[in-house]
Amino acid sequence: MVHRIEPARQAKGGSGLRVLQIGCGNFGPAHLAGWARLGLADSLTVADPRPDLAEILARHAPGARAVADWRAALAEAELVDVLTPTDTHHAIAAAVIAAGKPLFLEKPAAPTADEARDLLRRAEAAAVPVQVGMYLRCHPKGAALKALVEEGAVGRLLHLSARFLGIKRMRADSGPLANDAVHFIDLILWLVGDVPSRVFAILRDDEGRGHDDLAAVQMRFPSGATAIVEAGYRLPGATPDPFVPGTLSTKELVVTGTEGVVRFSLSEERLTLWRGRHRRAGAILVPDYAEPADIAAPAADPPEVMARQFDHFLRVLRGEAAPVATLRDAGVAVARVLDAAREASRTGAVVALA
Repeated sequence: MVHRIEPARQAKGGSGLRVLQIGCGNFGPAHLAGWARLGLADSLTVADPRPDLAEILARHAPGARAVADWRAALAEAELVDVLTPTDTHHAIAAAVIAAGKPLFLEKPAAPTADEARDLLRRAEAAAVPVQVGMYLRCHPKGAALKALVEEGAVGRLLHLSARFLGIKRMRADSGPLANDAVHFIDLILWLVGDVPSRVFAILRDDEGRGHDDLAAVQMRFPSGATAIVEAGYRLPGATPDPFVPGTLSTKELVVTGTEGVVRFSLSEERLTLWRGRHRRAGAILVPDYAEPADIAAPAADPPEVMARQFDHFLRVLRGEAAPVATLRDAGVAVARVLDAAREASRTGAVVALA
């Protein structure tokens, strides 16, 4: 099945859908601008105690209303967008689900697989739709990469290698495993269509913060495909980062298969395909690949990708599209890998996922 993520568009019926955004941290403005691009700023309520919230709303979503406590605005909301620190996700998401409100939940869905499973159980019991905010699934080039893989452009998947690098600030609430590597871990699971059977990882906390500052995760899948994801705060990148002004970053995934190679560079906004394979020439194997071809897919800044995610969720709610990032595959499955990576790093042993 080829997944299509349509360009963001004004919400049907224009303004009016009452959206409650809970949290407005570093990525909050991208969420605000995403809602604004759908024409929903006037019916958006944003809950965050930060003193400069009104100024941020005026800049990114003029017409939105600010409140300090989300609980006061939950009853009137028709859809809730949660992007608070991950360790608060379970309690807030559980309350939103209990209130029967469709939920957009930023990644990772929960700090642990057990908490993600509990949210899934609650959502299924209450029949509440939930979409996890997996950015790369809704980026035009991420969706085009998924289509290439499903169409067999690179043949059977062999190995996937991702890097998410940059010399940048170390967050107080998280590390590169759950904040950065998680993007490519999710994308890899989505492309392979399965969870890994084996996980090994090295996580370093050289500052003693209680959170990793470097993560290297290896995965082996039941199909035989392998993957590695590297992310860190001391590893220099090469391209200006739109999320962290003044930082150079490298964000890329290379997918190798039996019939070709494709490289997705989020940093460079490029998707490049090499069709071919190595062929035997006497005692050696030599590369026999066509010239690289740039795959046409629109560039998209963070507000546009957020608008695409929100628009897709709205179309799911209207019965016009299939879910693209559910609590089961983008929540529980990803949390299982993150849990396994932490256990593997702690024990120094490969962790098997049943």
